[in-house]
Amino acid sequence: MTADVRPVSAEDLAALGSRWPAHDVWDGHAARAAAGEATFLAAWLDDDPVGVALVQWEGCVGAAARTAHPDAVEINHLHVRDGHRGARIGTGLIDHAERLASARGVARTVLAVEDDNQAARGLYLRLGYRPTGVFDECAYSYLDDHGVERRASERSESLIKDLGGVSSPDQGVARRSQMATLVPPRPVGGIKKP
Repeated sequence: MTADVRPVSAEDLAALGSRWPAHDVWDGHAARAAAGEATFLAAWLDDDPVGVALVQWEGCVGAAARTAHPDAVEINHLHVRDGHRGARIGTGLIDHAERLASARGVARTVLAVEDDNQAARGLYLRLGYRPTGVFDECAYSYLDDHGVERRASERSESLIKDLGGVSSPDQGVARRSQMATLVPPRPVGGIKKP
């Protein structure tokens, strides 16, 4: 089955909230998108959301990554629902995000990966991202599936990929602020591997 990756519309947001509840997370992503700070992407199989990602147009979120890669945008909050991993949903979300970045003249994208997430690291390396040795640590709170607030912390390394396009940080910032065109969605996905 093929997944459709696209920016989340108001209608998509309502469906996402009802079919894949995440408390206020989706609303927060949508608010960043509405402010022009990000593009909130979702992958859909028929009417079911199976994956999400956020393209951070203002650059890397972590302070160390932002300093080391001032001309890059970060693809983060990448998540594929249980039961759909291994079906190229994550690959499709990343591919779509990279095409959006290229259309805006962005030369490099960054994905942060936690130290203990070897599956994600393997995917990112296969997609052409390379380790940078730049690490950020963050602490955050979230609501679990029962509405209980939890605290967590993670240490992540920035992996970077050269897309081509502009080469200087100043050009990258100028081009990102000037461009607002979205790349048409392209179906992605495949048959889930056993």
